[in-house]
Amino acid sequence: MIIKPLTKSELEDFFTKDAINLLKYFLFKAIFSQPELMKDQDILPVHVPKEHIEQWLVQCLGADPVGSGSYPVDIVDKVKKYGADAKMLSWGGKKNGVSGETSLAQKFKDAGNDLDEAFKNKKFSAIVKDWSKLYKNKIDKVFEDFTEIKKIYYFFVIRENNNFHICGMHVNEKNIKSMKVDRHSDSSIWIKNVINSRYGCSKIYKAKKRMELRLYPHNWIEDNLVISFDNSQINMVAKNLHGMNTGKLYEHAKENFLKQFKLIVGDPKKH
Repeated sequence: MIIKPLTKSELEDFFTKDAINLLKYFLFKAIFSQPELMKDQDILPVHVPKEHIEQWLVQCLGADPVGSGSYPVDIVDKVKKYGADAKMLSWGGKKNGVSGETSLAQKFKDAGNDLDEAFKNKKFSAIVKDWSKLYKNKIDKVFEDFTEIKKIYYFFVIRENNNFHICGMHVNEKNIKSMKVDRHSDSSIWIKNVINSRYGCSKIYKAKKRMELRLYPHNWIEDNLVISFDNSQINMVAKNLHGMNTGKLYEHAKENFLKQFKLIVGDPKKH
């Protein structure tokens, strides 16, 4: 396989006790910053920008940020000799449910007509071969730009309502050439050998012009491959703030800040 899940022990080599405490703090900030709901309003999902997820890794792992945008990784650690890409996916919490998607490779310039034509002519193996080269070139760029780097990882934050899970994967660039057609439709191709089918699936989409990865989070949790943050005791605050003066807003913020901090991060008096 190209993408191999890290074991819980391997994951904890990166996310130490201090790093986990720091993640709890960032999760608290993310949840606390969500806007209050009105009474009887449906719960809104917790939104965290990808740039913030990247910064979580910078802080938690003590690594260096490397630009933004389409670069293959978000952080590098020249001492521990690895690069890592930060990703966040949503999941509905159902046992057989699949996560949202994330891009592994995209091709904008000349993919349009060429890819459409290849699908039209049913050249599915050729499409996979072409995209395996694209993906390998993307990964190889990190090794070329940072000669100290020996390994590349993905760290995924999975959002399950207010609960969060983090998992890790090692990218074996030597196996990228093993990508094969699993099955196909007129508009997409499912790919073999990207990730164990118990943990995820990968597809090339004609319309989106990209190769994507989705996970089966329940199986990751069941196989003890994640670090979980159970925030199920948190209820998103429902309160009408319209017309509140500064004093009332201050008291409201203070009350909820302390309450949620203790529930998510912990009571500092007990540590």
